[in-house]
Amino acid sequence: MWFLKQIAPYTAFLGVAVVLAWATHELSWLQRLFLGTSGHEGFYIEGFYLALALLFAVGYGLNRFAPRTAVPSFVWAILFGMALQLPLTALTGNTGALLIVIELLAAFVLFAGGVEVPVKNFKKYFGPISALSLAGTVVTVFLFSYALAGLAGAFAIDVPVYALIILAAILASIDPTAIIPTLDNLHFRKPFLKDIAISESAVNDVAGSIITRFLVVSATASMAVATVHDGLAPLLTRTQFEAFALEIMWGVLVGLLGAWVLRTWGESVRATHWSDPALFFAVPIFCFALGSLIGGSGFLAAFVAGLLFEAKSETKVVRHFFETLVDSFMKPVIFILLGALAPLGITYTAGGGAMAASEHTLASTMGIGVVSAIVFMFVIRPVVVFITLLPWMQAKNDLISWREAMFLSFIRETGAIPAVLILTVVAKEILTIGDAAFVFAVGMWVILLTLVIEPPLTPLLARRLGIAK
Repeated sequence: MWFLKQIAPYTAFLGVAVVLAWATHELSWLQRLFLGTSGHEGFYIEGFYLALALLFAVGYGLNRFAPRTAVPSFVWAILFGMALQLPLTALTGNTGALLIVIELLAAFVLFAGGVEVPVKNFKKYFGPISALSLAGTVVTVFLFSYALAGLAGAFAIDVPVYALIILAAILASIDPTAIIPTLDNLHFRKPFLKDIAISESAVNDVAGSIITRFLVVSATASMAVATVHDGLAPLLTRTQFEAFALEIMWGVLVGLLGAWVLRTWGESVRATHWSDPALFFAVPIFCFALGSLIGGSGFLAAFVAGLLFEAKSETKVVRHFFETLVDSFMKPVIFILLGALAPLGITYTAGGGAMAASEHTLASTMGIGVVSAIVFMFVIRPVVVFITLLPWMQAKNDLISWREAMFLSFIRETGAIPAVLILTVVAKEILTIGDAAFVFAVGMWVILLTLVIEPPLTPLLARRLGIAK
């Protein structure tokens, strides 16, 4: 009886997913409801609205019932996205609308990441945070690009080198959303370790998005590169460093403007005792749009605006509402869309169509996907952490011990921002259908495995290393 009670939530989730997949593929009236009449060409607006409603409803169900299982809700979200690929085609098939939704959600996620980081601790430990999230991101992109190139050769997979480099840049971002609840339940001997882990994620997401954006912009001219070295060499040129610096400078300036707006709003709330969450949505959108418009990083602008905003007692309710909305609604939606676009080897044509069938599917890329995830988590991440944190491990005050560096080596979940970047690359159609499917499939394997392995490993490792209880 105890065993049946334990497996009941998992059985129920899998059963619902299977039933939804069967119903949407076998019931013709349900297909017409979402995709319009047979042979209909063009955009089916009612199907788009229904797909949007279905997306929200599934997100609600996951938030309501997923906590009853040990599997992170984002894994279930990907599974349900796969099960609902056909009805969600009305949404995923419209690349213009999909790209707008994805970038909007990413701006909110990064803004919320900035809000969550205590600015005082961020300033105090800026050294190790910047080393991990800036230098560490660049090193990760380089090491993982070479690893993917070697694995592609070992598995006899013919994919352009530049597609592998873009995939490495996408997966260089961190998002410990599924790990944060575990971190909250751990009592660290050095509490700043939690701040470093969360802060690294926020800044690293910005760094990863900037590098990915550069690679996407230059993809047309660089797709024919023969080696990883040739593809990555432009990242190390003086011209590119200056371009990165300019992009970061404009992003920071726009973020400062957004933070000033929020600070002014906070002062008015304290004076009038009346608050409205509208600015919490307007500011990240404004920062993202203005930052991108003037040649800066819109994602960085949204993050800086959130980072420099310090909620007082009068505005904490609004902040809590926004963070709950991002964690409980926006992030699950990103992962549902990720599952809805996963290359399963099936082609949908109604309502604008989805990703066309390709030889690269989740099943066919399982070998290289699993090995890539293992190399990524257990080889590349530890090497990057120990290289970038070495100055603070050798400092006189011994700020970070080797045990703590080992712990940080396995706080490496790839989550919302890598998912956003994968969706963005697919939506912009800069790669061929086959190459995009490969990037999507291998990226999906890495995301899934880090979501499944990292969260339960975190508390076990913390206790075994003696750095928390």
